[in-house]
Amino acid sequence: MAVDPGKGQTLTPHGPAGSLRLADARAARWGALVLAAVAIFYYGLYFTNGLNLGGEGGTTAVLAMRLMEGERPHLDTFLGYNVMWFWPVAWIFEITGPHYLVMRGYFFGLCTLTAILGFFCVRRVVGSGLYALAAGISLVLVPGMIFRNYMGLLPVAMGLALVAAFVYPPARTRNRRVLYAVAGAVLGLVFLVRIEVGYPCVVIWAVLLVVGIFAPGGTLVGRLKESALAGVLGLAGLVAIHAPFLADAHGRGYARDFYNQYQAIPGLLRWELEKAFARAVMEPAPAAITAAAKETARETAPAVAQTQPAPQAPAAGGIDGRRKRPAVWEIVTGERSRDRYFAAAVYLPVLVAGGLVLGAALAGLRGLVARDARDWREGLAVGVLAGCALTLFPQYFVFRPDTPHITEFMAPFQVALFCAAGLAVRRAVEARRPVPVVFAAAAGLALVVSEWVHFGHAWPKESAGTIAARKNGPEIFEGLNGVRVRLRADRADAYRGLQDAIAKNSRPGEKILVLPYSPTIHLMADRPAYLWDLYTDNTMAGRDFDETRIREIEKYRPPVVVIDHRDINDSEASRFPNWAPVLYAYLNEHYESAGRFLTNEVFVRRPDGG
Repeated sequence: MAVDPGKGQTLTPHGPAGSLRLADARAARWGALVLAAVAIFYYGLYFTNGLNLGGEGGTTAVLAMRLMEGERPHLDTFLGYNVMWFWPVAWIFEITGPHYLVMRGYFFGLCTLTAILGFFCVRRVVGSGLYALAAGISLVLVPGMIFRNYMGLLPVAMGLALVAAFVYPPARTRNRRVLYAVAGAVLGLVFLVRIEVGYPCVVIWAVLLVVGIFAPGGTLVGRLKESALAGVLGLAGLVAIHAPFLADAHGRGYARDFYNQYQAIPGLLRWELEKAFARAVMEPAPAAITAAAKETARETAPAVAQTQPAPQAPAAGGIDGRRKRPAVWEIVTGERSRDRYFAAAVYLPVLVAGGLVLGAALAGLRGLVARDARDWREGLAVGVLAGCALTLFPQYFVFRPDTPHITEFMAPFQVALFCAAGLAVRRAVEARRPVPVVFAAAAGLALVVSEWVHFGHAWPKESAGTIAARKNGPEIFEGLNGVRVRLRADRADAYRGLQDAIAKNSRPGEKILVLPYSPTIHLMADRPAYLWDLYTDNTMAGRDFDETRIREIEKYRPPVVVIDHRDINDSEASRFPNWAPVLYAYLNEHYESAGRFLTNEVFVRRPDGG
């Protein structure tokens, strides 16, 4: 015998149906622990496999170490993201010391947490433990690029908090008010990690406050009071989660820069969207408008805006040298299977998201007109979850159409899709009428095809954070700061040569220069960077990049300079010598080569300084 945790009923398994109900009840109760066990086993299979020199793990570690040393966010060092992307790693390093594998374990923990929260969300909305467990396992298997796993976690956590507080609130008044504050705190945490994700989440939260006034049930006065109370408690939660960071900013003198980033992000996003629109119509970016947007950003947040480049001429690989989306017809005409899957992974969510939003709107409106609380809640639940997922849509579809950003978006999007399909199928089974059956068939087909495309695209790719990383190995490469990983023999040999070249030509503590973006080199060689912003490429450099970097070299006199020759934006124009020819010529004149290790060329300062 077992007790259904959702209904408090005693279940006795009689026949297949009874056994299924028992299994579903147990999955609902123990699913989170099952997911944790599955994640530990699965991630353990490739925990030490692979080392991406150009991955964000290196940046996160280097900046966390800077914070540990007392550097002030946004003022002494450029973060790019908000402080909570880096502080947790710094806090962990305070205990363990800088350690690559410990940091990797932390991000795998975020993957596991995302899957568990997704499980809770699907269980709460659909009511099935086994179905929610299937959704959670899907999230475990394709977690998204490791070291960026905040991105999948934030919308899933935000969606769960909003659904729990506003769509399926607890009956007890005290519990409901706690959830209002928790939703505000989660929103504050989203802002503290990625501001550009926080703003659309504010819109979703505000819409919920407004539409709650018109919800079925209760009196208008009662709903007005409840919505106002939810708003106040939510703001209190948001302020409370910000309070310690605001106190630190004021106490250490970087409050102006901390506040200004919240003002600057909308201007910078507008500037990015202008460039994206220019790419879409294949015309040069409007220099006058772009310059005006940049000037606005500079006035509000100099520390953020000064990293943005001046308008440049179109480059190969896109109107501004960035990665381009594949043509939609490549879904059919792509030369390789991986090309067809990638194109489908880019464009299918557009169609499916449109269906989700439309279906949610129709169900919500029907519930509003008919004063049907069930329709209202189900439409609202799908709408909220789809909206939270779509906060990541511009990052992959507009700005960076690649596997890491697609898989980040798919984590919360799968939660919304599982919920929509589960609700539609449950309605069809209960109603047994043609219209619900048609909706269920459409939602079920959307889920199956989306999962098929998602796994077909992402599963074979290491950049999706999957077990495809097992292709690295079995050779052990051991660097400094806890870098002990399995690589292919040729790559391990190259990394040893790279590390030895740096160690022989520089002393511990000496700052070196690594361009355009291979921050993990700083970590594995234990050599700090003097660059304020660790990232640059052909789209970010600006016209004075060469001259600025040369002046810095003459000021800091780094003993070693490492140049990565990879096509960082998948185009010949994005190879370093092609967009920084003056700087590259300067290095050849004033430094001498100590070897080339895969794509990384090591320059050491000539004894006479050139």
